[in-house]
Amino acid sequence: MTTMSFLEHLEELRRRLIYIAIALVIGMMVAWPLVPTVQRFITRPLVEPSVIQKWSYSFQSWVMQKFPDMAQKLGVDPSPPKVEPHRLNYMAPLEPFFVQMKISLITGLALAFPFILYQLWRFCAPALYEHERKYVYYFLPIGTLMFVLGDLFFLQLIWPLIISFSLRYESEFLFSMLNLTQFVNFCLRLLLLFGLIFELPLVLIILGRLGIVNVDFLARNRRLALLLSAVVAAFHADVLTMVAIAIPIYGMYEISIWAVRLLGRPARPAEPPEEEMSAPASAPMEKPAGQPPAE
Repeated sequence: MTTMSFLEHLEELRRRLIYIAIALVIGMMVAWPLVPTVQRFITRPLVEPSVIQKWSYSFQSWVMQKFPDMAQKLGVDPSPPKVEPHRLNYMAPLEPFFVQMKISLITGLALAFPFILYQLWRFCAPALYEHERKYVYYFLPIGTLMFVLGDLFFLQLIWPLIISFSLRYESEFLFSMLNLTQFVNFCLRLLLLFGLIFELPLVLIILGRLGIVNVDFLARNRRLALLLSAVVAAFHADVLTMVAIAIPIYGMYEISIWAVRLLGRPARPAEPPEEEMSAPASAPMEKPAGQPPAE
């Protein structure tokens, strides 16, 4: 552990923030040619059926093929999922350009995420002991992998579900005019949120290895975790998005409990009582009566 003054901490923080800003700029430059690809991937729910719709059609077709009588009684009549193509609209002259800048920023953040984690770790490293600094070799790759898995989970399952649910409100009296900026902002905000949600097990494992939290503490605070999950999800207006956010957050908390149980700091063996640790002193041997003293 390295002792640093308050001003030295501020200087170290300033240096790490400068490195992070430079990494973001480089990440944006690398991500700029990838913006059209990312934008097409974000807008896929507007032109393609979701994974859940495809799974539902495959399952209904399997039931219809294997159990035709039961499917007929249940009224199962699978039809290929179809989505009426939708287009985004914009109303400001430079709106598409600023949206591209925003997408390149978030994509650059994802590309520079391992370096950002490394800088955060370097800032915290002086406060750690030598045997605790070795966790960086697990922190960087696993943290990056969990962030990517959170984003893929959102884009493949949650995002198409939210968009398909929203488009179901269309009717002959109601049609959608999805704005480009609002659509992209909503998606990017949830992308960051789900990437951070999937970091929760790793963060709690590190805290468990450092002895800050343990399994009993996490298990006792399940109700608080459920409440905080609902509070974080409540910042989104529609009920479906709230549920789609609250369930993964609390699910990651439960996974964190099992992860800390398996990979956290092992419990110390109970120390024996002091009476058992120190053997009682042997009593002096009494001399038989009438024995003459030794010369």
